[in-house]
Parts: sequence; structure tokens; C-alpha cells
Amino acid sequence: MGWFIVDGHEDIAMALAESQNRDFGQPAPENQALSLPDAKRGELALILGTIFAPEGYWPGQTAVQAAESQMRCYEDLLEEFDQDLFRVESRGDLALCKAGGPIGLIHLMEGADPIRSPRDVTRWMNRGVRVIAPVWNTGNRYCGSRSEGTGLSEAGRRLLQEMRRLQIVPDVSHMTPRAVDDVLGFDGGLVVASHSNARALRDHPRNLSDEHIREIAARGGLVGIVLFNPFLGTGDVTLDTVVAHIEHIFDLVGPEHVGLGSDLDGGFGTDNTPEGIDNVADLRMIGEALLARGHSTAVAEDVLGGNWMRVLREVLPD
Repeated sequence: MGWFIVDGHEDIAMALAESQNRDFGQPAPENQALSLPDAKRGELALILGTIFAPEGYWPGQTAVQAAESQMRCYEDLLEEFDQDLFRVESRGDLALCKAGGPIGLIHLMEGADPIRSPRDVTRWMNRGVRVIAPVWNTGNRYCGSRSEGTGLSEAGRRLLQEMRRLQIVPDVSHMTPRAVDDVLGFDGGLVVASHSNARALRDHPRNLSDEHIREIAARGGLVGIVLFNPFLGTGDVTLDTVVAHIEHIFDLVGPEHVGLGSDLDGGFGTDNTPEGIDNVADLRMIGEALLARGHSTAVAEDVLGGNWMRVLREVLPD
């Protein structure tokens, strides 16, 4: 059957920056997952493409310089492939997204290091950023690192306040449990975890406790299932492993609060993705696996795209 797929976390600009000769217009090379032809073949309709620029990650570049470089990368892709890619800026634009193209593009900033002060959020929003994770693995002015185990700073609270004013969605995927508590306790607004799994099934620091999943759902948010094997399980990781995490969230909060956040090409290759996911085109296999487990077509459609669309309709302007 046909699908309408939203992937809530793809490191497209990062992948292209780390492989200077890679052509996004050609099928992905061996052990890599992302390309425009593969996205079209896989019936993707909308992608949250990341700006990944933690301070110190990119040699010779500040966080701001790296973020600007990645934004230029996306702008070049939008210009080069203008028949197949477009930037989503409003609720109305969501209706233009079609399975297999034209594919809508929204930006997610993974780590707010390029935001020098909350006043900068407006500038990034105007360039397509609609989701911001205050911190990646390494701490910054807004939030402590996973190793530190600390939460939001006062600057982080001011950042959240400005994000709320502008209807930018907080992403808690890389935050410590204390920091997740800080975000959830800030107000009752919408929160997502763009690429996280269930800690009850895989006890990994990057995964979410049942209580945090419940709190995210209570605010109307979702958890995007990440397809990195160490976050999914041990031993043989298959589509059944992926579906087990999805079904665990179903059992906790219902099928309205889980989506996809593949994190494909996010510093790992397809040798670290579940068996059966060799390319972004294979995301549709998750829908097929849900149907095989007895879930309805409507539930599978919501997981593959409908739940992300609901979240984005809530925050995008008219």
C-alpha cells in the first residue's frame, strides 16, 4: 500500500558535510541511508532536517559558522531540487507535501549552541527552524551535559520562554532526566522527543522513562522512534524490535504519541540500523510490520506520518 511518511530527524546537512563528494541527488552510497531519490522512492512527504552544530564539534568552525554552513547547504538543495523539495513555512504548506514528492522540509536545531542569546531564536525561526533541542551530548550555556547530569540553566529557561512565545517546539531527546523534568515542569506546552526510544525495553541513557513518555503525551507531544541499534536492543535488532518500542508507547499513552525520528546518517551507517532498514526508503517497512502485528491501517498511518503532522499543525502559523 502507499504511505505518507514524515521522518522527524534526518541529519542531511551533517551527512553531506562529512562526505564532501556526496551527491544528494544520487542514491545513497553503501552503508549510508539518505538521498533524495531514496526518499522519493520510500514515499517520504516531510522531513525534519537537522542543524547540528555543537560548539567544538566541527574543526575550525564556531557553532554559529557551522550552523550557517548547514543552512546554506539546505538552501542550495532547495534551489537545486526545487521540483522535489520545498520549505514548509505554514499550515497551508503542509497540504502541499506529497508522498514521494514534493517533499516538505522543516528544520530542527539539535543543540542550541548556535543561538547566542534567546533574541537569536526569531532569526532562526524565519529560516525554517521550528523545533529546537536545547542541548546535544555536550553541555552548553543552556543545559548541562549527560555526563554532568544537570538540568536547565537560567539562560535555558529564558530560551524556553522565547521558544514558547514563538511556538518553537522543545525537543528533549538528548537531555538528562533532570533536564527533561525541567522542560516538562516549565509549563504545560507541547514537547517532543524527536529521536528516542523506551528505556523500559532498552536501558540506555538516551531513552525515555515511562513517566517521561506519559508527560510528553499529556502535553500533546510525541516520541520519534530512533533507528540506531544500540538504542533499540542487544543482539539481533529487527523490525520486530522497532515495533516492540512502538507498542510499548501504545500501551502507555496510545498510538497518537509515537512517530518516526530515524536519525539516519547521524554519525552511524546502516550496519547499525535494524535488519530490514537499509535505506531511508525502507521506513515504510515499519508500517508493514505494524500491519503484520494486527494494527489497523489508520494506526500505522499515524505512526508513519499522521502524528507528526498533527504536532506541526499546532505550531505552524496560518
